[in-house]
Amino acid sequence: VLPELKMSLELQRAMIPVEEIMEVFVDLTPIPQDDGPERVCVIQYPTSFTLAYNYLRAVWAADELSERALRLSATCLKLNPANYTVWHFRRQCLNSLGLLSDKEAIQKDLNLAGTLGG
Repeated sequence: VLPELKMSLELQRAMIPVEEIMEVFVDLTPIPQDDGPERVCVIQYPTSFTLAYNYLRAVWAADELSERALRLSATCLKLNPANYTVWHFRRQCLNSLGLLSDKEAIQKDLNLAGTLGG
């Protein structure tokens, strides 16, 4: 398998496809972004971005540090790899899942970061 294809497959396995997020998180209610009562401007996010981040806020509100939360963080980072808060949350998930001492898991996460540009 070509290295590029292998990384693409690893990235796909690390994420939850956007079209499956509602099914995976059926037990959570998405939380829309709150820009406050007097926002300066409206950013027209793509639908996939809005859906993923609405569910990420729900995961944060539920204090969930699970495998599915880790996979959702990868989905969100693919949509915006510059979001440091999501990278930090991802590290919290890895810690909670006991993966920070797992060299293979850490290498996969470093590969993910390299692929996404984080």
